[in-house]
Amino acid sequence: MANYKFDGRNLKQGSTTIANVSGNNIRKGSGSSVLCNVSGDKIRQGSGSSVLCNVSGDKIRQGSGSSTIAKMSDVRRAIDGPGGVTLAALWFTCVR
Repeated sequence: MANYKFDGRNLKQGSTTIANVSGNNIRKGSGSSVLCNVSGDKIRQGSGSSVLCNVSGDKIRQGSGSSTIAKMSDVRRAIDGPGGVTLAALWFTCVR
C-alpha cells in the first residue's frame, strides 16, 4: 500500500497536505509557492523553463536526456491516485 494519496488536486501523506495541483503548476503544501510545472511530457523547475525530468512511455528520465531514473510502476507503488506526467512530477518533487 502506498504512503501517499493523490485525489486529483492534493497529494497527502495521512492527513497532511504535501502538495497541491493548480493547472500546470504543482505547489508546496496548501500554499502558492510553485515547486514545478508540467509542460507536455517535461517537468520544469518552479515556474521557469529548466527541465528537471521528462516522461517517455513508462520511464522517467533525468533532465532532457535519456538516462532513466525510475519507472511509472515505481511511482504508482509510492502514490495512490490518477495521473501520468502529473503523478510523476509529484513523485519527483515531493516523494523521491
